[in-house]
Amino acid sequence: MAYFWRNGISGGLVLAVLSSVAMPDPSGAETASSPRPPSKIFLEIPHTDSIAVFDFEAHRVIRRIDLGSEPPPPEEGARETPAGPSGSGGRYVYWIRHNGNELSVIDTTGYKVVGRIPLREKGPGNVTVARDGQTLYIPHYQAKALTIFDLKEKKQRVIPLPGFPGDVAIAPHGTLLVTSRDSSQLLAVDEATGHIRAVEVGRNPVGVAVTPDGSQAYVSHDTEAAVEVIDLTAVPVHVVRRIKVKAAGGSAVAAGPDGKYIYVAHCCANSSLTVISVETMSVTCELSLAPKGLDPARIVFSPGGDEVFVLNSGSMNISSFRPPCGNPVAENLFDQ
Repeated sequence: MAYFWRNGISGGLVLAVLSSVAMPDPSGAETASSPRPPSKIFLEIPHTDSIAVFDFEAHRVIRRIDLGSEPPPPEEGARETPAGPSGSGGRYVYWIRHNGNELSVIDTTGYKVVGRIPLREKGPGNVTVARDGQTLYIPHYQAKALTIFDLKEKKQRVIPLPGFPGDVAIAPHGTLLVTSRDSSQLLAVDEATGHIRAVEVGRNPVGVAVTPDGSQAYVSHDTEAAVEVIDLTAVPVHVVRRIKVKAAGGSAVAAGPDGKYIYVAHCCANSSLTVISVETMSVTCELSLAPKGLDPARIVFSPGGDEVFVLNSGSMNISSFRPPCGNPVAENLFDQ
């Protein structure tokens, strides 16, 4: 879901999203993780040990949280509160500080750090959360491992990986998809057993996202101008289409909440966004992002799904547009 490493260096958690925990499908069908659209975004403020809280409704930064302050004793039961999508849940956000090796627990009612949870492995990256909000998934670049953190039982389980992990996405049937940055593989990890099946893709895969219905996954690449489509309904799962795109540097991938489009951000000199139709598995449009040279790390949708935000690692610059192909407008959150 989120990607926070650049050039093989662990950069800490840069972005998190606060939203309600998604409830199980009333039909009983097993699908991929489909969180409700977020109400707030948490962003690391560059060159500080603090984060900013952006509110969608107010459309501005409403708070600044100091991560370096010593947290007070957490309230009883604070650690037992389930986390919601993208490292947050209802009242609490779970955050990894830059170059840190622990989870900071942030109470979103008072916007304060109320606890810290040490992680067993080194070099943690992004936080991805199970659909039921009970489990955190944390890749570790340095350790080449994936931590599965059971919030209810407060237990950490570590699965060794064959390569440097990048993004993590949740697929149906207890499968986790992890991009292997130093290879040409997408790792399909069985959460229950830890068994790993490698799916051959292009070089240096970075981002991965699953469609809301759980039928497909899309994979972007750092060094190739291509996006793969993975059929998650097949046994075994495999690549069914390789889509050529205009730019390499695919740093983030997101599936639109309506399930119709996939959005792929390209970083640095290729600052742009590719919009792909899920129905045709082809490029719908390509959008330019400004200013050039930024490092898009996350694509987030407004609560109503009528606005898309492209957020950048190491910067308070964001771009927003109307989906699927509106003209992106750039702004700096420090200027608000």
